[in-house]
Amino acid sequence: MCEQKLESQITTDLNHLWLNAFSRSMTNTKKQNVLFVMVQMDMGGSEHLVHSLASKLDRSRFNPSIAWFYGDRVLPAFKELDIPLYHVPKVRRIDFSALQRLADIIRKEHIDVVHAHHFMSMMYSYYGSKVVNNAKLIFTAHSAWEVQQISWYWRLLASHVLGRIDASVGVSEAVTAQMRKEFPISRSRLITIRNGVDVSSYANRADVGEVRKKLGIAKNEKAIGMVANFKEVKNHLFLLKAYNELRKSCTGIKLLLVGQGFGSDRDNTEPLVRNYVREQHLEDSVSFLGYRQDVPDVLRALDVFCLTSNEEGLPISLIEAMAAGLPVVGTNVKGIQDVIRPNMNGFLVEPDDVVGLKDVLAVLVRDEALKRIFGRESQKIAWEAYSLDRCIEQHEELFLPKRERQTEPGSFALEAY
Repeated sequence: MCEQKLESQITTDLNHLWLNAFSRSMTNTKKQNVLFVMVQMDMGGSEHLVHSLASKLDRSRFNPSIAWFYGDRVLPAFKELDIPLYHVPKVRRIDFSALQRLADIIRKEHIDVVHAHHFMSMMYSYYGSKVVNNAKLIFTAHSAWEVQQISWYWRLLASHVLGRIDASVGVSEAVTAQMRKEFPISRSRLITIRNGVDVSSYANRADVGEVRKKLGIAKNEKAIGMVANFKEVKNHLFLLKAYNELRKSCTGIKLLLVGQGFGSDRDNTEPLVRNYVREQHLEDSVSFLGYRQDVPDVLRALDVFCLTSNEEGLPISLIEAMAAGLPVVGTNVKGIQDVIRPNMNGFLVEPDDVVGLKDVLAVLVRDEALKRIFGRESQKIAWEAYSLDRCIEQHEELFLPKRERQTEPGSFALEAY
């Protein structure tokens, strides 16, 4: 009888201990307020990643918000996130008011983690995160080209700043390697987290025939497409010149361009591209689709995807096209050459090789069997290597306080060293 009472008392005491420990852990585990800082309100590769992170973060552990410098109009996709959005206008080359405004947001909103995308965002976030507040600062570089182009003056400042922030992230192994080459960043604070896409969103979508009809693609026509905002680095004219040559030997082919140019962007090439289309009388076969929220549906309506950039980090649009089961063609440059597997899921061509690009596009629009083989391989690669779930999990680990992490950041870095 005494033994039963003792056992009951021990069980009760243990339950109290467990409940107290659980209560303390719940009290000590605070939601992390995460502020993503973008250069502009856009939907390019880096903004796409921010949107994915903000929409997919575990809301039981994180409160996301977004700040940006350029662009007055909030895109519908960001409005639908239903999170705090802060426009921080930057009107001068070095704008101290923007610096202070961002610092005020970090202080007033009790931001725990600032995740800055691109070099300018990181430099403007440093003051508010590390000088006047005590927030964690994480910098993500989206291309090796971006890292290489930093001027000597900013490079000196960056060497100081990057050694004092909490982590620097490359979206591919090539980007991480370039950061390691250019700046004295501690090995433990430099990691790779590959961009990811929601590959499941490309299965069982809207009726492809209906989408093609809405896009003006006839049943007997082939459609080549490119998803990229109009910037000089994207080199749309290269694709247009190759397409113009392709039409001389192949009929019934349309070209769809998804993306937009921004008047405030000095690298905006949309007027130049539209002018070329007019001069070459291509208005009936080239469609400018602008900004689209239904990119997965548009991609599934295509026969071939092409990306002609001069430089890339890890191109989201290319991975999305692969997830949609498309054969892919791209320029043989860093970023793109890391994703396309030549003669397995597509082709690589040298930048501005108009004849070479025309020839591989002709092969894919003519050979239906090869198109299907490449498309299946594209989809397989996207599922295996570029899962958004994996990307989100790795970022969540990075955002958490050290005491709550399951792994150290370096332990989930891909083989970049």
